[in-house]
Amino acid sequence: MKPRKSTAILMAAWLSTFVVYVFVKPTDKAADGPTTFLNAVPTWVNSDPER
Repeated sequence: MKPRKSTAILMAAWLSTFVVYVFVKPTDKAADGPTTFLNAVPTWVNSDPER
């Protein structure tokens, strides 16, 4: 049994979406905690004493 053209297009679209999702999986960065940068100076170190 041969699927209709529209069904084949929908199946191809679903399959390509699934393949892209598998290879470019979104990650949950919020669970890892806050991100710190190397050589970053906290704001309390550079606070202006005249303020």
